[in-house]
Amino acid sequence: MRSLTYLGAGLLLVGALLVVAPSGAFDSLVADRGVGVQTADDEDAYLGLEYDDELDDRTLELDSDDADDGGGCFFGLCGDYEYNDRELLTLEDNTPDGGLTIDDVSIESDNDDITGGDGLRVEHDEGLGVAKGDFRCPASGFFGSGDQESRSATVSISVIASDDEVTIELERQLEIECLED
Repeated sequence: MRSLTYLGAGLLLVGALLVVAPSGAFDSLVADRGVGVQTADDEDAYLGLEYDDELDDRTLELDSDDADDGGGCFFGLCGDYEYNDRELLTLEDNTPDGGLTIDDVSIESDNDDITGGDGLRVEHDEGLGVAKGDFRCPASGFFGSGDQESRSATVSISVIASDDEVTIELERQLEIECLED
């Protein structure tokens, strides 16, 4: 009887250890794996942005020698130098299936004194659209061709585009600068 008691107590102890001890299955795993994440350049992203050649480091410099019109002075009254239809950037569809559409786009300036004519706009004549602007730079002088004065603005462009698989939201800022003569 004594050996039966010892055997029973031993089996109870082994059973308790089996219940408490891990089974060999796991519920979490930690592994060191290298992960690299990088973003694409603006021109290579799904919603590609192709900046106009006139922009240097996202800045459009307006020089009076390149003005479309204006800048004339008559007895101290001067007209603004005018820069019309200046392309800022082109929106391109770089998705694999090419089905990207523009859901919403806005373009605005923090200085309305620098825009004129048709202002800031997105025209849909190339790619998904071309951001353009008509700009005005003040002139000073007495008679004849005036000197362009300095003026600047930040233009913000916000775009939401999507297809069946992805939605893209982006905002970019460009600087517009009237170069002083």
